[in-house]
Amino acid sequence: MKARFALASLLLFPLAGCLDSHGTGTGAPPIATPDPEAEPLRGDALPTGAVSFFKKLACPEGWKPYESAAGRTIVAASEALPSGQTLGEPLASQEERTHSHALSASVDVPSVSYVGAPGGGNAGVGKAGAVTFVAASEPASAEVPYVQLLACKKNAEPVPRVTPLPPRLLMFFELESCPAGWKPAEGTAGRLLVGLPQYAPADRPFGGEPFTSPALRAHGHAFTSTLETPSHGIGLAGGCCGDGYARKGTYEFAAETEPSEVDMPMLVLLQCEKE
Repeated sequence: MKARFALASLLLFPLAGCLDSHGTGTGAPPIATPDPEAEPLRGDALPTGAVSFFKKLACPEGWKPYESAAGRTIVAASEALPSGQTLGEPLASQEERTHSHALSASVDVPSVSYVGAPGGGNAGVGKAGAVTFVAASEPASAEVPYVQLLACKKNAEPVPRVTPLPPRLLMFFELESCPAGWKPAEGTAGRLLVGLPQYAPADRPFGGEPFTSPALRAHGHAFTSTLETPSHGIGLAGGCCGDGYARKGTYEFAAETEPSEVDMPMLVLLQCEKE
């Protein structure tokens, strides 16, 4: 009887030692069972001061409407284009903004002479020489493609999460410098962001030079036109000579319009990349 008791003790005590630390028998901590009555985790892990667009009617919890971006797109800041600068006037809801160009040109009309001294009744006859004009084009839309989204700014403290934010995530911030764990984004300063087309290489700048000042970028157009001088009867007295009249014909000319800006309103903000 004593032998049996001793054997039972040897079997029980080692087993109790395995269960003593975590109670699982494996040496691993037990899997936590969610408490159905516990308060759900609220907020997000993005740093305070983050600015982003949302496809929502109201900003999420911990964010507030960012009025500085209303009616504007956002472009990444650079040393030459500091954060907080604005370009152009904000767009109204679904506004399709137009622009026009001033234009001027000159065309030389050759002369024609007639035998006979000029007489009266020739008021409708044109003079030879340079003909100049100044005009303006009809207002037209640049047809810049937009979508209106709600701009919000993070005003709450970040809430740590088990799953970290993904590296290389880009985010705008209304801050003097990037928060901890973030660094200034490379290759985006002074440029508008465009979604990547299918199978296209990423991180490829294209188009014009980056914005380096709060001035809107101007452009012009080349144009061609014609001037037609019709025929016109004249009255001549005897003698010699009647000259300096504009020759009948069609005369082509080409010129450049005055530069004009496409008013695409922007807000410049610091852009950071998650490390």
